[in-house]
Amino acid sequence: MSLLKSKIVVVPLGDVDLMLVNRLASELGPVFNRSVDILKGVKMPKEAYNVIRNQFYATITLTKLERLKANSREKVIGICEEDLYLPDERNILAYCDSLSGTSIVSLYEIRQEFYGLPEDDKKIFPRLYKESVHQLGHLFDLTDCRNPKCVNYYSQMMPDIDNKSEKFCDICRRQLTGAI
Repeated sequence: MSLLKSKIVVVPLGDVDLMLVNRLASELGPVFNRSVDILKGVKMPKEAYNVIRNQFYATITLTKLERLKANSREKVIGICEEDLYLPDERNILAYCDSLSGTSIVSLYEIRQEFYGLPEDDKKIFPRLYKESVHQLGHLFDLTDCRNPKCVNYYSQMMPDIDNKSEKFCDICRRQLTGAI
């Protein structure tokens, strides 16, 4: 009996740059030794929108992403431009649910304009990539790393993301190899 490998599925949510999504999908596969599919874009779920906060509730969005899975082995990552939140946090950059195998990364805070700084397109993809790899690491059972240079380090601020590597440290890479 052969074990089927899980597949990574990237889902553009709302009006997101498909060039970024395509580039991300092409670079995620080799990191996790998985095939990567890109689904046709879907709208952000209306029921996730909180009119008072003017934000989207990340947990409801993940529930919608879970419904797109073809099987339980798939790992789904949604990419959006919208501002996300959790009830106990004002803004979140990314969120995942390991049990459902779903995650989401928002470009909202990745962009320099969020911080009142001039636009800088060169920073967008590296930040998106690092956060996506970090979230997928969780979906493959990794916990946050203590090494600030590891891509799996929990970044509390944007300089943390900018300063960390695009690769897993040796410890995380060994754990990931054992998990996948």
